[in-house]
Amino acid sequence: MKYFYMFLFIWVVVSCSEREEIQTPKVEINEPPSIVKFEIDSISHNSAYIRWDSAIDPENDEVKYSVELEGRTVLQNSDSKSYKFQNLEELKNYSGKIIATDSHKNITAKPFTFQTKKYYLTFVKYYNFPVSDQTYGAAVNILKLSDGNYLIGGYEGTFGGYSVYLTKIDYNGNLIWRKGYDIPCESSPPTFKMKEINGEIILTASYYVAKLNLDGVLRWKKRITTYDNGYGDSTINSFTVDAEDNIYVVGTLADITNETHEKGMITKLDKDGAYIWEKQYGSTFTETGSKSMYLRFIDVDLQDNQLLVYGDLDVSGLNSNSNMSRQAFYVRKTDTDGFTIFEKTFHNSETNLGHQLIKRKNGNYLLSSSQKIIEIDKQGQELWAKTIYSPAQMYNMFYSVVETTSGNLFFIGKEGKSGTYFLTDTRGNTIWKKYYNDFPHIIAGSDVVEEADKSFRLAFTFARNYGNYSLYDEIMVIKTDPEGNF
Repeated sequence: MKYFYMFLFIWVVVSCSEREEIQTPKVEINEPPSIVKFEIDSISHNSAYIRWDSAIDPENDEVKYSVELEGRTVLQNSDSKSYKFQNLEELKNYSGKIIATDSHKNITAKPFTFQTKKYYLTFVKYYNFPVSDQTYGAAVNILKLSDGNYLIGGYEGTFGGYSVYLTKIDYNGNLIWRKGYDIPCESSPPTFKMKEINGEIILTASYYVAKLNLDGVLRWKKRITTYDNGYGDSTINSFTVDAEDNIYVVGTLADITNETHEKGMITKLDKDGAYIWEKQYGSTFTETGSKSMYLRFIDVDLQDNQLLVYGDLDVSGLNSNSNMSRQAFYVRKTDTDGFTIFEKTFHNSETNLGHQLIKRKNGNYLLSSSQKIIEIDKQGQELWAKTIYSPAQMYNMFYSVVETTSGNLFFIGKEGKSGTYFLTDTRGNTIWKKYYNDFPHIIAGSDVVEEADKSFRLAFTFARNYGNYSLYDEIMVIKTDPEGNF
């Protein structure tokens, strides 16, 4: 009997324990939000922008967000899913985390890191022409001068047509001076060129060659009277200078009364503008072997004591009664006395008007037509060609190309009514491209200077639309970082 009661007691205890387990309520655990996905962009020298996706909470609780940077809370319990870091230091590594918190105080943290960029001066500034605040004109060239300042030059509308102007600004874009000159200039970019040579400015425009000091004081100007023959297409287009400071001026001499309607011309002047010699050039380097009707000299460079003249040639060899000319890339190499060494044409099956000759650091040359570019070696052999814009894209063109210190190519020009500039590799393949739009105004890029820190300073012509079909031009300068941002 004793054993019976003991067994009964044990059975009761076990049964009660099992009943207690069954009846004990289950405790549910509230889960934290999911880890957020984020992106950091628009990183500059002093700011960065971070954005993130919504965290998913398993129980659909409300989620708030906090952001910490370098151990300091910069955003707390916010509904926002973005934040802009400001007042940062340049070239510094930063770390932090995004914290997602639900209504039960459960948290999930996602760490992040980024590095700020180097500081670059950037700006967009506008300048009026010297003669009038409302006139027509163009910014054609920009130079970085040996005194650390910058010179913008081109043409502006005057009562008698167009004339040369110069505008000098400092590193920060502040105006130092602007001056107009009694030097006629055609309203076409290739007819104006300026360079700094040995601490002086030499420029060519229309029929004139001039020399000035860095303060814009005119030292002398020379009228090349051969060009002044009554035909508007007769004009100086460019120049180069030798080791003795002699000036070689190239251009196009037009005369429709002649069998050859346009000839190339080279004029050699001494450092004070006095004549040394002058020569005119035609060509029979055509498909038929007959004289070419049109030969234009557009640009020139001096290398190994020889002149390389660049332009375009009508290679069709048609008679003077036909208007079906076909201009091809053309180069002529001469000695410093103007005697021809060789002449060559390129891409004869197309029409390519010569625009700019660019010497590369390896001694080769780039020939540009404002829509196409080719590279040739010192012997005039073509290495490669790249079409940037097709002939059908008649409102798209580049006005200037420079080779950067890294060997890439920088183009600047326009597409439609927008200014554009872009960086390519050594063979013209695009790395990045930027636009400047400001509707209803019309913008065209014309020239560029690369700075020592690999940033860029760009010259544009800005046609401001005042309504009622009133457009007046201004000079616009954009200072960018190495990636074209401003």
